[in-house]
Amino acid sequence: MGKLLSWVVLIALGYLAFRLVAISQRRRAASRQARQGQRAGSGAREGRDPKEGAANEGGEMMVQCAHCGVFLPASDALIDGQRAFCDRAHRDAERAGKPRE
Repeated sequence: MGKLLSWVVLIALGYLAFRLVAISQRRRAASRQARQGQRAGSGAREGRDPKEGAANEGGEMMVQCAHCGVFLPASDALIDGQRAFCDRAHRDAERAGKPRE
């Protein structure tokens, strides 16, 4: 009888630990989504299309800088027409026709 009771307690503790981890992960995911929503909604960068870079099931879309070739999240990119840039300096250099670094 004692062994059965100890197994029941052990299983109950395992289940409790599993539930606590699941709750913690859900809270972390919800706070991450809230932070991404705030970041996307505030301080839009110059020339950026807010529809570009919408998160999909696998994560955020990546784009390549037209000047240096670096890949970056679409939400951080500076969109100029059909091309994406990692910062203003690269956009301006590309407009001026300067060679790539």
